[in-house]
Amino acid sequence: MNLKKQIKRLHLIYQDVRKRFPGHRPRIFYVVPEANWSIDWDGHYITDGVRSQFPVQAELSRDSRWLSGQIVHYGSLWSYLGNQGHPQNARNKIVVTVFHGNRTGNDKNLSEGIEKLLDGQDEIDHLVVSNSIMQARFIEWGIAASKLSSIPLGVDLSLFKAASQAEKLAMRKKLGIAQDAFCVGSFQKDGEGWEEGLSPKLVKGPDLFADAIEMLSKQHKLHVVLTGPARGYVKKRLDQAQIPYTHVQLDNYEEIVPYYQALDAYMVSSREEGGPKGVLESLACGIPLVTSRVGLAPDVITDGENGLLVTNGDAIELADAMERIILETNLRGSLRAKGLETIQAYDWTKIAAAYYGEVYKPLIDGSGAG
Repeated sequence: MNLKKQIKRLHLIYQDVRKRFPGHRPRIFYVVPEANWSIDWDGHYITDGVRSQFPVQAELSRDSRWLSGQIVHYGSLWSYLGNQGHPQNARNKIVVTVFHGNRTGNDKNLSEGIEKLLDGQDEIDHLVVSNSIMQARFIEWGIAASKLSSIPLGVDLSLFKAASQAEKLAMRKKLGIAQDAFCVGSFQKDGEGWEEGLSPKLVKGPDLFADAIEMLSKQHKLHVVLTGPARGYVKKRLDQAQIPYTHVQLDNYEEIVPYYQALDAYMVSSREEGGPKGVLESLACGIPLVTSRVGLAPDVITDGENGLLVTNGDAIELADAMERIILETNLRGSLRAKGLETIQAYDWTKIAAAYYGEVYKPLIDGSGAG
């Protein structure tokens, strides 16, 4: 008997066992790439949170080809498209998360990816987005509201927290930040590729970030803190403008917390986003935030209360909003306090519970589980 026939026979036996024992509960497999990437951590927190709170098995997976009769959650559009069409998919319940994208736009690969997903939507049992912008887009594109959930990203509040003044000063000293400098952070990959990143990834707005920082530097003493790969474009712009900065690449995502805690403010200049996580992480660390109206920012931020929202693609507005934070001490304090209050709703344990209640449990209940 060849391998294909053996697999088919085993699958028939498996289906027979499911019929005989209706208490079978499918497991949840969150599929992520073999890379130390952001969605790895999403999958880690979601599966850990589900497993610790509910009677179901949930785990990360690097390969979905041998899964059958399970709930298979692809953590990104690219994870799904890389596995689309496997015969096992017809026997699994398929969940896909899509963070951002449009059918038209500057990113041709992303637009084509969205079209492929829409063409194959009958294969998908549930689609998850992280913000109301993408939710509205998918409904407009014909995805049924019943198979679509908007669940935000989360943050680990046991890890991301406000620092004491002593901790803040110690980290700034370690980074060589002048005591009288206003420190602005940007912790996202915004260059093309995974190397130096001299070519800007415009969807992330590195040109807008650099423009805004240059404007501010004419009136204020600044220090910029950057993390992540492919930051070459921004670094080159800062060098040209003679603006002091610190750039670090971290091997472990959890090491980023002290870098937030060293900041006076955080800036998101993206033109398109699914998150970004920097919105949540800066609030959790008590850092005032200026962000364009992208991704989950308009869902989380009320302008002037827990952060400042600006028009997408407008460097002048970014600079003006940041200048308000620099000059208005009372505003900094109120944004910090309200941000720390807001972020309590976004702890990963609560987000994982939303995944279970809105996505996984209905699929489990509909699979013949007892």
